[in-house]
Amino acid sequence: MITVGNLTKSFGSQLLFEGVSFNINPGERVGLVGRNGHGKTTLFRLIVGAESPDAGTISRPKGYRVGYVLQHLQFTENTALKEAMTQLPEAEGDHHWKVEKILAGLGFSNEDMQRHPGTFSGGYQVRL
Repeated sequence: MITVGNLTKSFGSQLLFEGVSFNINPGERVGLVGRNGHGKTTLFRLIVGAESPDAGTISRPKGYRVGYVLQHLQFTENTALKEAMTQLPEAEGDHHWKVEKILAGLGFSNEDMQRHPGTFSGGYQVRL
């Protein structure tokens, strides 16, 4: 059984979880469902031990293994805007306004467009 007790995790001022507790019993299958950027991957990384919680406990039986497939995306540009612009037809390579409009429609702020693509959650990375 995996036991999560009073789990808290935040990134800077963004609180993802506070006081979360649950059990996953042997033979149970669990799916994490939620909006992009709201902590599904972080919760999973906490459960498998790839990341540490700010507070709380996670216990797994000794020798217990959790199988998973990692999210790996490769980016060639240093900002989300530049990365998205690589998908424009060559003749429109300087039409950054088109990409800005599309990214805004996908939930990216102007500040987000200047962030490195690798800093986004897996869900937002897929949008790029």
